Amino acid sequence: MSFCRYADDICIYVGSERSARRVLKSVSRWMEKHLRLKVNRDKSGTGRPWERQFLGFTLQRDGRIAPARRSIEHFQAAVRRLWDARQSLTSAELVGQWQRYLRGWCNYFRLATVRESVIALEGWIRRHMRKCFWLRWHNRKGRLNALQRLGAKWYHWRVASSRRGAWRIAASPALPTVLCKRTLARYGLWTPSTLWAA
Repeated sequence: MSFCRYADDICIYVGSERSARRVLKSVSRWMEKHLRLKVNRDKSGTGRPWERQFLGFTLQRDGRIAPARRSIEHFQAAVRRLWDARQSLTSAELVGQWQRYLRGWCNYFRLATVRESVIALEGWIRRHMRKCFWLRWHNRKGRLNALQRLGAKWYHWRVASSRRGAWRIAASPALPTVLCKRTLARYGLWTPSTLWAA
């Protein structure tokens, strides 16, 4: 049988669903009897390669490698956590924290040749960044000062007085203009394609 193993994770490839169920049962029984290892029944199972994940990756029907759906969900949760404005960190510390996480994540998933599901999140990631900074500018005066410092036009200044929520403001014309892709990248606010292109 063909198999792939890393530490305590293993995938065994067989020709049919019937064979898969039989092999899963016999291998699990053998490991528990001879190696005294308890097989995690919740994580173990049978299925086609593109329905399963291995070490955070999934094999697609054409053999290409992609980040697994669960890996993408964990990545999204990390974006929300790392760009939470309530953290008691300076802006430089926020950026450094994000860079370390993203560099590690992108290096791990550099093996993936199917990256569309990650690249599609980049606008959403930047919106979280803008939302975070908007909240950290605190009030009308702080937001107006920040907008002017970033070179916002006078007709964008009125957004500083807006009562709309931060998530909506992050997608308004003002913030994507002053905190555009180029500006965010200049301050080290990377997205995955920035690092994968390097």
